Amino acid sequence: MRRDLTSLLASQEIFWDLQEVAKQNPKVLLPGDFFDWMCSNYVATVSIGIRSFTDQSNGSHSLWRMLYEILENPGIIERAAHVRMYVPAPGAEYGHSTFDNVVGPGRAFLPQQAIRTDLRRIEDSSERVRRFVNKRIAHRNSPGRIRRLPRFNEIDAALRTLDEILCKYNLLLTAQGMASLKATFQHDWRHVLWEPWIPKGSPLHPGD
Repeated sequence: MRRDLTSLLASQEIFWDLQEVAKQNPKVLLPGDFFDWMCSNYVATVSIGIRSFTDQSNGSHSLWRMLYEILENPGIIERAAHVRMYVPAPGAEYGHSTFDNVVGPGRAFLPQQAIRTDLRRIEDSSERVRRFVNKRIAHRNSPGRIRRLPRFNEIDAALRTLDEILCKYNLLLTAQGMASLKATFQHDWRHVLWEPWIPKGSPLHPGD
């Protein structure tokens, strides 16, 4: 799941960088076929990815399913087990401090209510995206079956919620702390845009 979410967040960064490119150079939008194609594919791909994290079916390896199974096993995320992951280094004191910050001072287990809250956050933030995938991408229902398509900010919000919750449970279950699963590009991906893709003289270039 970590690898998949990192890939979705990378796609999100490239998408919004391209919007900034278009703002600074509106000529690239004329004709608009390429950007329309790019936006449609981005929305479909990322929406399907979000849908996979919220899959509630038995046997699915989704974030929602993982939290549900944790909920079904009260006390499975416990302080003692979490602290043992920090021994011998950086030490039990650090493990206790981390558990206090995430779960609550002095708590021995992650409360059931906290898990239910996280499940609701996943469901609420992704509801419109999941309906879009179910009604318009995975299945072709009549247009009236979905009132409106998800907006870009709703897709961003769903990704942000998934990122926050997956980082939280990754810390509790593995003691690997991270603020986000978004990776930093080790190169400037925009380099490909610095030169014309079809130079003059190519059979694909109509010329002046």
